[in-house]
Amino acid sequence: MGAVVVPIIIASDKTNLTQFGGDKTAYPVYMTIGNISKDIRRQPSSRATKLLGYIPVSKLKSFQETDDIRKVAIYRMFHDCMRTILKPLIMAGKNGVKMTCADSIIRRIFPILAAYVADHPEQCLVACCMENRCPRCVVPRDERGEHKGYPLRDQAATMVTLTRHRRGEDPYLFDDEGLRAIHHPFWADFPHTDIFACITPDILHQLHKGVFKDHLMKWCTSIASEDEVDARFKAMTDYHGLRHFKNGISSVSQWTGKEHKEMQRVIVTVLAGLVDSKVLAAVRGALDFIYYAQYQSHTDATLARMRDALNTFHPNKDIFVDLEVRKDFNIPKLHSMEHYLSSIRSLGSADGFNTESPERLHIDYAKEAYRASNRVDYYPQMTKWLQRQEAIHRHCAYLEWISLKNVPPNDLDFLESDEDIEEPIFANPHQAQAAISTFTPTGIVPGHAYRVTKHCPFPSIPVNRLNSSFGAVDFVAAFQSFLTKHLPNSNIPASQYDRFNIYATLFIMLPSVPHISDTKRLHKLRACCSIPSKSARKAHTPSHFDTALIIQDHNLHKEKGGLHGMTRFKYSGQENTKLHLIGLRIAQIRAIFTLPAQYGTFPHPLAYIEWFRPFTTRDKAIGLYKVARSTRNHIRHSEVISVNNILQACHLAPKYGSTPVDNSRNYLDRLETDADTFLFNHYNNLHLFEMLEVQRFSS
Repeated sequence: MGAVVVPIIIASDKTNLTQFGGDKTAYPVYMTIGNISKDIRRQPSSRATKLLGYIPVSKLKSFQETDDIRKVAIYRMFHDCMRTILKPLIMAGKNGVKMTCADSIIRRIFPILAAYVADHPEQCLVACCMENRCPRCVVPRDERGEHKGYPLRDQAATMVTLTRHRRGEDPYLFDDEGLRAIHHPFWADFPHTDIFACITPDILHQLHKGVFKDHLMKWCTSIASEDEVDARFKAMTDYHGLRHFKNGISSVSQWTGKEHKEMQRVIVTVLAGLVDSKVLAAVRGALDFIYYAQYQSHTDATLARMRDALNTFHPNKDIFVDLEVRKDFNIPKLHSMEHYLSSIRSLGSADGFNTESPERLHIDYAKEAYRASNRVDYYPQMTKWLQRQEAIHRHCAYLEWISLKNVPPNDLDFLESDEDIEEPIFANPHQAQAAISTFTPTGIVPGHAYRVTKHCPFPSIPVNRLNSSFGAVDFVAAFQSFLTKHLPNSNIPASQYDRFNIYATLFIMLPSVPHISDTKRLHKLRACCSIPSKSARKAHTPSHFDTALIIQDHNLHKEKGGLHGMTRFKYSGQENTKLHLIGLRIAQIRAIFTLPAQYGTFPHPLAYIEWFRPFTTRDKAIGLYKVARSTRNHIRHSEVISVNNILQACHLAPKYGSTPVDNSRNYLDRLETDADTFLFNHYNNLHLFEMLEVQRFSS
C-alpha cells in the first residue's frame, strides 16, 4: 500500500441569494484537491469541487457592546465554524487515512491544507489581520505602495503573539502587525501548514477589478476626460469576438470580470495620444503584469518578464501624483502584486486559484438551491435539495458507465466519427477542438489549418460587384498576377466578365500554446459585404473586412517565427544591428473565393487582400507597432494569395493622437476612413501578446 500527499484547496466567499431585493445571503465553503488537474477543477460540470457547508451569516445584533466588539465576535464565529468544518483534516493530516484512489489502488493519503482561495477581506479574516494590512507579510500600513520586499508573516510567531494578547500581556507586535483579537484561529492545529503561505493570488478582485478597473482606469479617465475616453471606446475598430462598447464605459452599470478583460484588450490604443508617455508606460507595465498573471504555466523566463513589468509600472506610477489624481499608492491590492511571483513558484500558476471559480460555483451550490426552497428557513431545504441533486448525478454517471461497459470495443468507434459532429461546429473553441480533423492542414506550419463553410453564400458573383460591394477595386489585375505566377500554363487571361464563388468567412485553427491554454485557437476571418434586410423591422447586415497576419516567407517564418528579429552587421569597423521581417505582414481581406474551373485547379481557396506596409519598429511612447496602408500609384497595394498563407486574425486601431474623436461615423467604417496610421494591437489576445513579448525580450 502506497502513501500520497493530497493538497487541500479551500475556498470561501459570501454571496447574495436574491438579485433585486432583500438581504438574504449564504456563506459557502468549498473544497477541492491539488491532485486533480486545474483544467478539470475549474469546470463546474466536472464536480471536482465540493461544498463542505454554509457558515452562519449573522450581524449579532443581540450584542449590546460597541461595534468593534461585535465585529470581533463575528470574526471569531467564522473561525469557530471553520474549525468545526475542517476538524477531520487535522488527524487525517497527521496519521493519514486509507482511501481507494481512481486507479482502484488503496493508499494512505495525507490531506494537507495547501491553499486558501478568497478575496482580500476574506484573506485578512483568515490571516487574523486588519483589512488595511497585507495577509502575507508585515508591511507597515503606510508603505504598501513601495516596490520592495518585507518579512513574511510567521505562523508560529503569530500564534505566540495572539496567545500573549489573550493573556493581557499587550505585546507590541499585535499592533505593529495589525492583528485582530482572534485567539484561536481554525488553522492553529493543522499539521505541516503555514496559513500565510496558503493565501493565493486573486486575479479577479486584485488585478482585473482592483488594480485595473478601480484604480488605473479611474486615474486615466481623470487625466484624459471621461467624455473623450468614452468617445474612443465607441470608435474602436471592429474585430470578431471583441466587445464594442457602443455607449462608452461610463454608462456600464454592472461590471464583471468579462467587462474588465474586454477593456484591457484595447485600453492602450484608447489612451495613446491622450495621456503623458509616463502614464501610458505605467498602464502598460500593469497590463503586462496582468496578462502574465493569467498564464497557465510559467518558466523562469516568463516570471522574469513578469518582474520586468512590475519594474516598469512602479518607476512611472509617480506621474499620477504629479498630475494630482492620486496622493499616495498605499493600496492593498497594489501591494498584493509583490507576492505573485513567490506564490506562483510555491503554489503554481495563479489561474488555478482564481476566485472566478467559487464565484461561478455560487450559482450551483447557493443561488439555484435557494430558488428551489420556499425562502423560509431555507438552509435545511437548500442542503436537502443539493443532496438529492448529487444523488441523481451519481446515479446517472453510474448508468452511463454501465451502458458503455456493455458496448463492444469496436462499436465505440462511432463516438468519435466526424459524421456525428453537428453543424455548425464552431459554436465555441471546445467544439472547434473536437472537430479539428475536419480542417484542411496547410502542410506548412505545424498545426496550422483552415476551413471554409460547406455552402458558398455568394455564388457566381461578377467582377463589377466585387469592385462595388467588396471593395476589390483592382481585382482583375491582381488575379492575373496570381495566374501568371502560380498557373503559368493557363492560356486564359483574367477577364472582367468572369464570375466567382465568394465565401463570407474563413476559419483558421492554430495549435495550442500549453503554457497559455490547452485549447486550440480558432480564428474567424470575415470578408463579407453589406447584406440588405428582407424585413423592414430588421437592420441590414453590415460589411466586415477583417485584417490578418499573412505569411510572406513560409521557410523563414517556420524557422524563426515572430514578427522580426535582429541581424548583426559591420559598418565602418563597428558592429551594429538592424531589424528585419520574419515572414509576416498585415493585410485586409476583401474577398475569399475559389478558382473558376476554366483556369484549372488549385489546392486551396484564394483571397483578395490589401497590404499594409511591413513592420518596422515599435512606437516607444505607446509600446505598439505602427503600420499604414501600402499603396502603388496612389491605389491600395492589392494581391491575390492562397488562403493557406493567412496565419491568424489581428486587430488594428486608428492612431488618433491628441485629436478628439468624431463619433458621427459608424465604428465599422473606422478602418477605412479614420486614420493614415494604425496601431497593431497585440493586447487583443494572450497568444499574440506572448509572441510579441518573446520577440521583444529575445531582441
